[in-house]
Amino acid sequence: MPDATLGPSAFIVLGFLNHAGPATAYDLKRWADDSVGFFWTFPRSQLYAEPQRLVTLGLLTETQEESGRRRRLYAVTDAGRAALDGWRRSPAGMPELRDPGLLRMFFTPTRDHAALRELAAGQLQQHQERLDTYHAMLRADPYGWADKPPFTRTLRMGELYEQACLTFWQEVLDDLRPE
Repeated sequence: MPDATLGPSAFIVLGFLNHAGPATAYDLKRWADDSVGFFWTFPRSQLYAEPQRLVTLGLLTETQEESGRRRRLYAVTDAGRAALDGWRRSPAGMPELRDPGLLRMFFTPTRDHAALRELAAGQLQQHQERLDTYHAMLRADPYGWADKPPFTRTLRMGELYEQACLTFWQEVLDDLRPE
């Protein structure tokens, strides 16, 4: 199976199902919202469409409940595990940075101190809230991930990123103070 036909959302689906076992598309969405959704932005609708596509590629199997809500359960095939393993072992490449605050600051005139102060204060609040969310996630640990190094390492990177953003936006705010 060539990786060229598989994008990040495919590997998110394969990764979750490989880790947790058979699940519905709704389960995938819930797991993404509580984990990778904090560092990988993508339309959640892909988590409903992607499993079907992966079934047609032979990377997942699908079973449907015969009664009740007739939910579809997806599971990883050996070919899906091989594709996931190949992807995990390939070079990751450079990260993408898409920061709306930086974009706004780039186009805000340097003399517009009021707009820059408002932007920096808003960014400080948002990044502090996200940092608080990460700390709460580690304490609450609804999926039992806290004792799993990949989860705690990605959460630690999120924490470091938010701390760096707090430092940066505080510097922007400090530089705008009247002398």
